[in-house]
Order: sequence, then structure tokens, then C-alpha cells
Amino acid sequence: MTKTEKAALQESVVQVGVALAINFPLQTLLLWLMIDQWNWHSAFAISITTTAVMTIVALIRTYMIRMEIEKRRRHGLWRKVRNSGGR
Repeated sequence: MTKTEKAALQESVVQVGVALAINFPLQTLLLWLMIDQWNWHSAFAISITTTAVMTIVALIRTYMIRMEIEKRRRHGLWRKVRNSGGR
């Protein structure tokens, strides 16, 4: 695995981990609000609304994580990925 591939994998793991921590509670909250509190019965309306909210959150989340990783790389705080092997 090349140095670039390792760095991409490292960043992907961070992105997915943060997404899991944010998205599961958010999805649960949205469904609870729409189904239990607001008595929505349309699966289509629930799907469209949750997709829109999750997309906005994903765009903000990935932008913020990407900017933080770049800032840490510039300041030498992001762990350097060492190239192992002949590549």
C-alpha cells in the first residue's frame, strides 16, 4: 500500500467513524420526531425529509473534518503515514 493510499485510508476511517457517531443518533431522533411526535404517516415524506437533513449534515461534517485534517497536516499534528514495502 502506498503512502497516499494509507493516508486516504486513515482519513476515510476518521470520516466513517465520525459519521457513525453522528448519524445513528440523528436518524433515531428524526424518526422519533416524525413518527411519534408529529404523527407523520407517509413513508415518502419521512424518507425525503430525513434524506435532506442527513445530506446537509453530511456536507457540513465532511467539510469540517477535511479542513481540520488539512490544518493538522500543515502544523505537523496529523500522524504521518509511513511507507512500508517497496512502493
